Formats: sequence, C-alpha cells, structure tokens
Amino acid sequence: MRSLIRIVPLPLALFAACGGDSSAPDDGGEDPAADVEADRPADADGEADDGGGCIDDCPVATGIAWGCKRRFLYGMNYAWRHFAGDFGGIAAWSQTGVAADREAYRADLQEMHDHGASVVRWWMFPDFRGDGILFDGDENPTGLGATTLDDLAAALELAAETDVYLMLCLFSFDNFRPSREEAGVFIPGLAPLVVDDARRTLLLERVVRPLARAAGTDPHHDRLLAWDVINEPEWAMSGPSPYGDEDYDPNVELDAMSHAQMETFVAETIAVLRAESDALVTVGGTAWKWARAWTGVDLDFYQIHMYDWINTWWPYSEPASTYGLTDKPVVMGEFPMGDLTAGVTYDMVVDRWWADGYAGALSWMYDGADAGSLDLVAGFAARHACETRY
Repeated sequence: MRSLIRIVPLPLALFAACGGDSSAPDDGGEDPAADVEADRPADADGEADDGGGCIDDCPVATGIAWGCKRRFLYGMNYAWRHFAGDFGGIAAWSQTGVAADREAYRADLQEMHDHGASVVRWWMFPDFRGDGILFDGDENPTGLGATTLDDLAAALELAAETDVYLMLCLFSFDNFRPSREEAGVFIPGLAPLVVDDARRTLLLERVVRPLARAAGTDPHHDRLLAWDVINEPEWAMSGPSPYGDEDYDPNVELDAMSHAQMETFVAETIAVLRAESDALVTVGGTAWKWARAWTGVDLDFYQIHMYDWINTWWPYSEPASTYGLTDKPVVMGEFPMGDLTAGVTYDMVVDRWWADGYAGALSWMYDGADAGSLDLVAGFAARHACETRY
C-alpha cells in the first residue's frame, strides 16, 4: 500500500540505567497509579522491591506499573506496516504478516527502541480486509487465519529481542464501515456482529479468546504490556452519553450505535481478555470531548488522544482532573510526532504532561516519520532515561 524510503539516524549511544532527571513529577495531588498496582515495600535504599528480588530503581509516581517497574509509559504508535495485514497478512495484495517478514519488522522495532520507545502501540484488525480473521458466507467469524498466531508469536519474540513492550490494539472505528469490496478484497463490517448477541459471542469465542490465550501462554507473554480493545470507538457511536459527556457525533461513513451497545461489546471483550491474559487493558479514547466514555468498564488506565482540533477546545496544558478523570492513570495514546499546533512543540507537550502527572505518551506515528521527528521522541527519553524504560 505504501513504499517508503526511511532515513535511519544513528541510534542513541546509550540509555543510562537511571540517567537524566530521576525525580518523579509532582502535581501535589493523589497518585492515580496506585489503582494499577499497590505500593510495594522499599529496600534500605528506598527502592521498590516486588518481594521476588526485582528492584525498581526509579519508580514514577504517576506512571503505569508492569512487573516490578512503574514507568512513564513512553513510546510511539507503530501503528502498522500493512494496515490490517500485520497479523494474518493480505494474500490478495501480496502483503505478509510479521512471521514471514521478520527482518523488516525487527528493523522497525529496533529503530523505535533506538529512538527512545519503550512501548509500541500496534494495530491488529482495524478492519477486516486482512486474512487474520476468517468469515463464512454470512459474514460470521469462523476463527483465526492460518498465520495469525504465528504472527502474534513473532511480534512478541521480536519485542523481546529489541527490548520493547507492546500495546496491541484489537479493533478500530474503521471496522464500523459497512461491508464492502476494495481492490478485489471483501471487507466485512463489524457493526452487525456487535449489536447481535449471538454473533458477538462468535467473535469473542472464535477470535478474541484464542488470540488472548495464545498471547497469555506465549514464552514472551510479558512483552505484551496492554491490550487496547478498540481505537476511537466514539466515532461509531450516536446519541447521549450516560456519563455526562457531550452527545456523540458519529462519522457519517460509519454504522453507528448507542453507547450501551458499544459499552457491552467493550466490557465483554475485556472479560475475555482478562480470563486469558495478564496484560493490562485500556481503550483508545478519541478526545477529552468524551473523557468519561469508558469509566464504566474494567480498565487499568484511561487513554486519550490529542490533536489540533482537540487542543482548540480542550488544551493539552490542563491536568486530567480538569476533564474529570481522577480515579485511574491517564496515558495520552496519540498526539503528533512534531508540533501540536503553531508554537506548541513536541517538547512543550510531553514536558507538560510529565509535569502534570500524566502516566504516559505515545506519539503518532512511526510509519512515515522523518529523522527529525524520531529524534524528538528520543530527546524526551534521553532526559528521562530511567523513568521511560521498562
């Protein structure tokens, strides 16, 4: 779909074990990260010990805990090498998944690591054009594709080899376009499965459960830090919010549904993920406009996205409490890998979020980023070398 010539800058020479400014941000308020992991006992030097001999040498007050480390969840969105094809491939377009093109994916993950990314948000099935999920003639899911689990295993192994952690995003609002054909490939829509109890169960039991089970039992399962159930689902929702946000304003190209219908789908997906995997769970919320949309489901941390149109009305420079999120950590899951708007630089944005006690930041996006943009990501990581590296 794309052919890019990427200029690869020299990697950072070294991320010190605990270099840079090791002081945690202090906003004077509560520590919302305590909801993710209880406080751990400290050793004689004040370092946190998980009881098994794993020492956290620079715990961050408002980060996300994984293993025995609490860090500012920092990195970037991959988000794909082949849209909807990285896990399962798209044979009709001669696109292969991770397992069949390991060195290309390894090079991408290594470059992200070398530019400061500790966590990579990677999309799996943003729509159903790929061969990762199989469907019958009635557009019901019948199972995973021939290479899907191999691609998942390869992704986790490559994450271990390149020392990054993954946030795998299962679905996206893009899935809610009506069924259609593009360039000879039929793409089923997700909406009919979500609103029908029996068909939704098929998706959960034939797709989500075996995928989560494979991830949970993989030798490198610890490299899957989080599941992101769905990217920006609010664009496929209509009607009022039950939690006091503005009414939903759906994309007219999508088959939209009510909050209750989407919340049921998200909640049931989370239940399956938790039964099969020990990874954390989040949802890729569109904007502060709908900040409370997922406060009624079992998330480990909230995730909000930030772009120019959002910043106009809900400025990046406000703490999460301004927008009503105080009970769990907040990770900014998408924002430009460059200036947010005129005069608002990448460094200004991430430094402010760090100071205001946000729990992480993942910029958009690696695919197509130039050397200067990647260096911006590396710069913040270098300033907080210990606190951003799991």
